[in-house]
Amino acid sequence: MKQIAVIFTILASICGISQAKAQTDTTPYPDYREESFMDMDFEPNLLTPEVPAALKGTVSDYVVRVAESLKRQAVIDIMRDADVFVVNIPSEDLFLPNDTLLSDYAPQQLDKLLPLMKDPYMYKVLIAVHCDDTGSEAYREHLTTERLNSIYYWLLEAMDDGKLSEDLVVIPFAMGSSEPLLPNDTRENRKENRRVEFYFIPGPKMIELARKGTLR
Repeated sequence: MKQIAVIFTILASICGISQAKAQTDTTPYPDYREESFMDMDFEPNLLTPEVPAALKGTVSDYVVRVAESLKRQAVIDIMRDADVFVVNIPSEDLFLPNDTLLSDYAPQQLDKLLPLMKDPYMYKVLIAVHCDDTGSEAYREHLTTERLNSIYYWLLEAMDDGKLSEDLVVIPFAMGSSEPLLPNDTRENRKENRRVEFYFIPGPKMIELARKGTLR
């Protein structure tokens, strides 16, 4: 289970946003910095930002409502005391077998996520790309890393097109086959294990709105 921080370094430099994306004096949440998350492993990233105990009920109610509204469009899981939801997309919906470039029909799936990421301070987003246990460990790591690159290129294009803000915090993880949902002992199980997960974690604006009583 490895965080592929180099993806952000290389791709961000290509688009000129690596340091430009760093928080400026006009940023409403100066302590909410992408750099502080990039060195974290998956589990600590999943736990931050932490929702204050007094606000958990308000935030959880909101997150559950959003998650329920998405269940007709995608497979949704709710976790972390119901204040984080996960969008699970089968790899077959984004990539051809053994391919690392997004398929022609992948945007139909990914574009559904754009409204969730429109406000860069409402959610921190973790992306985790998984595969089954077919092939060598080196191959599996390469496959998930390159697929992660392709998804991040899609995000960069959305930023270039003005669909997303460059202030959006997205932390990538190429998971290889380290976190299977099911044993890799049947064709159907392996299919379930090949997936891309988008974790939507409450960001500083959501927590602030909950504190003000205006989270709707």
